Amino acid sequence: MKKFLLLFLFPLSAFAQTASTYIQNGNARANAKDYNAAVQEFTKAIQLNESNSDAYFYRANAYGNLKNYEAAIADYAKTISFRSNFATAYYYKANAESSIGDYHNAIDDFNKAISLEPQNAKMYQYRGSAKSNLQDYTGAIADFSFALKLSPGNAELYEYRGLAKNNKGDFKGAIDDYNTAIKLNPQKGDLYRYRADAKASINDYNGAITDYTTALTFNPQNAEAYLYRANTKGNQGDYKGAVDDYKKAAAINPGLKNLFFYLANAASKTGDSKAALDYFNKAVSQYPNRADVYLYRGLVKSNLKDYNGAMADLDHSIALDPKNADAYQNRALVKLELNDGDGAKSDADSAIILNPKSLKAYISRSKAKMALKDTAGVIADLTQAININNKSDEAYLVRGDAYRNLGNRQAAIHDYTTAIQVNPNYTYAYLNRGIEKDKTNDQAGAVKDFEKLLSLSPQRQDVYTRLGRVTDFYKYTTNGVSLFTTAINLNPTNSNFYLFRGEAKAAAGDIQGAMADYDAGIAKNPKNISILLKRGLNRADFQDNTGALADFSAAIKIDSTSDSSAVVYQNRGHIQARLKNYKAAMADLDKAVSIYSNDETFLFRGDVKLALKDYAGAVDDFHNATYINNRNAKAYAHSSIAKSKLGDEQGSTDDFDNALKFGDGSYVYTDLAELKLSLNDAAGALADCVTAITLNSKYAGAYLQMGLTKIALNQKPEACTDFNKAIELGLKKAAIIANRYCR
Repeated sequence: MKKFLLLFLFPLSAFAQTASTYIQNGNARANAKDYNAAVQEFTKAIQLNESNSDAYFYRANAYGNLKNYEAAIADYAKTISFRSNFATAYYYKANAESSIGDYHNAIDDFNKAISLEPQNAKMYQYRGSAKSNLQDYTGAIADFSFALKLSPGNAELYEYRGLAKNNKGDFKGAIDDYNTAIKLNPQKGDLYRYRADAKASINDYNGAITDYTTALTFNPQNAEAYLYRANTKGNQGDYKGAVDDYKKAAAINPGLKNLFFYLANAASKTGDSKAALDYFNKAVSQYPNRADVYLYRGLVKSNLKDYNGAMADLDHSIALDPKNADAYQNRALVKLELNDGDGAKSDADSAIILNPKSLKAYISRSKAKMALKDTAGVIADLTQAININNKSDEAYLVRGDAYRNLGNRQAAIHDYTTAIQVNPNYTYAYLNRGIEKDKTNDQAGAVKDFEKLLSLSPQRQDVYTRLGRVTDFYKYTTNGVSLFTTAINLNPTNSNFYLFRGEAKAAAGDIQGAMADYDAGIAKNPKNISILLKRGLNRADFQDNTGALADFSAAIKIDSTSDSSAVVYQNRGHIQARLKNYKAAMADLDKAVSIYSNDETFLFRGDVKLALKDYAGAVDDFHNATYINNRNAKAYAHSSIAKSKLGDEQGSTDDFDNALKFGDGSYVYTDLAELKLSLNDAAGALADCVTAITLNSKYAGAYLQMGLTKIALNQKPEACTDFNKAIELGLKKAAIIANRYCR
C-alpha cells in the first residue's frame, strides 16, 4: 500500500539577499513545474550559503518531484542537520524513503515527525501506509485508527484501514470500513472493488459480483475488476460468465498476472477444450517456467486425445517441479492410454510416495495394475482408495466438523447426511447433524436425529439433555414421555429430565402428571430456575396465583440480574397485578423492562397502569408492545380501552379494529373479558364472554373465562356449568380450576 506525497513550498526565511533571489527564482521555476531549473537555482543558493536550510529543503522537494528520491533524502537530511525540530522535513524525508521501498527508515522518520507534531493526522496515515508495506498490518491499523480520531470524516483513512484489515484477514472488519468510506465518497469506484475482494474472501459471491459490477460502472476499463469478477463467477460455478469476463479483461490488459491461465481453466470447465488449449498456449508464453501451466495444458491435450502432446507437457511439468504428485498421477493415466502399463505404475507409485493420501493416485495405480493383470494389487489399491474417498463415513464426519467450525452449517449438515448414508448407524453423525439442525431452526429434524441416536445408544444421557433443550421438542415427537422416563431411570438425580418429561406430559394433556414432574425436579434441585419458571407459569395458568408467585420469587432469589431473569420478573409482575398488588407489580415490570423487554412485558405493565388509571402511561406501553410486535392483538385491544378512557374514541376504534384484524374475534373478546374482570368490571367482562361465545360457540377458553367471571359475581352454579362446558370442549386446565371452585 504505497502512499505518495505532493510536495509544497513554504514561506522563505530572511537571509542574504543574493541567496534569497536564487531561492525565489527556484520557487518560481518549481511552481511552473520546471523542476530541473528549480534544482539549479536552489543549488546556486547553496553555493552562496552552504548553511541555508531552506535552500536544501526546497531542493529536496524539487528532487522529489523529479522522482530522484535518493537526492531528495540527502537534502532533507541536510535540512534536518540545521533544523533538528523541523517536523515537515522528517515527514517529507520519510515519504521519499517510502518511495524507494526503504520503509524501516521511513518509519523512523515518521516517528520523529509525529513526536514533533503529534496531532497531525497525515503523518499517522503515511506511517500506517509504510507499516502496511512491511506487512505490519496491526501497526498500520492502529495508525489509521488514530488518524481517524484526528480526522474522523476522512474517507481515505477508512479505505486504507480497510485494506490493512483485508490484508490481515479481517474481511468483515474491512467491509465495515469500506462501507463507511463509500458513504463518505460514493463516487470512488476503487472502493467498490476493494469491498468486492473482501466479500469474495468470506464467500459472499453475490455481494462481491454486485460490487465488481458497480466498480466497472465507474471505470469500464478496469481490467482487474473484470478479472476478479470472473474469479468470483468461477467460484459460483458460472464458468461461462467467468470466461466472458476474462475475455473482457484480456481485451483491456492482456498482461494481467494469471489471466490466460485462469481463462484456460474456466474454458476447460465449460467443456471447450479447444479454446482452453489456445488460452493455455498463451499462458505458457507468459509463464514458460511454471510447472502448473504445463500440467493443465497436458490435461487438456489428453482430453483432446493428443496423448503424445500431453506426455511432452507432463514431462516438462515434472522437470520443473519433480515434487508434484498430481503431475505423476496424470502422466500415469496418459501412459495407460499409450499402453505403457509399467510406466503408468511407476508414475502412480511416485505420486503415492509424494502424497500417500492421494485418492486419485491410488485409483490410477489400480488401473495400471489392472493393465498388468495384478488383480490382488488392484483390490488393495481400491480398498485404500475407499478408506480415503467419499465413501468413508469418518472422512465425511470430520469434514462436516470442519465446516461446522467455519460456520457453514448447511455444508456440515450435508456431509453428516452423507456419512449417515454410508453408515446408517453412525451415532456421531446423528449427534452432530442434530446439533446443527437445531442451530438452523430445523427443530423437527433435530428431534428426529436425536431420537434415532437414542434408539441406537439408549444410554447416552447427554443426548437426552440435547433433545430436551430443543425448543418445543414435544411438538415434534410423540415419544417424549417414554424417552424421558428412560432418562430418569438412567439418572434419577437429574432434575432437567423431570422438567423435560413434564413438558412432554403437558403437551399430551396430562397436566397433573406434568406438575408432579415439576415438583419432583424441584425436589431434586431447588435452584433449577427453568423448572421454577415452568411450574410458576403452569400454576398461573390454573389461577394458583399464590403458588405461581412463590415459584417466581424463588427463581428471582436465585438469579436476579441475568438477561434470563427478565422473564421471571415479568411474570411475577403479572401475578402481582392479578392479586392487585399494583405497586409490587410495577416494580417487577419496571425491572423486567430494564433488563430485557419484549412485547408481553409492555403489555403486562400497560395493564397495571390501566388498573392504576394512568391511562396515558398505559397507552404508551401498549404502543411499545405493538411496536415490538405489530400483530399483538391483545396490545391493540387493551390500548383501545385505555384510549377510550382518555376520550380518544377514534384511536380506541382504530386499535380495536387492529385487534380484530390480527386476532380471532372470540379470542379478542375473551381476553378483554379477563382484562375487564381484573379492572373490577365484571358486568363488562360477562358481556364480552357472551360476545366471544356468540362468535365461536366451540371456543373452550370463552366458557372458562365466563365461569371465572361468574365466580366473581357469586354465581357459582352457573360458573360450574361453564367450567364443565370448557372441559367438554377439551380444555384440560378447566378441570383443575373446576375442581377448585365446584367441589
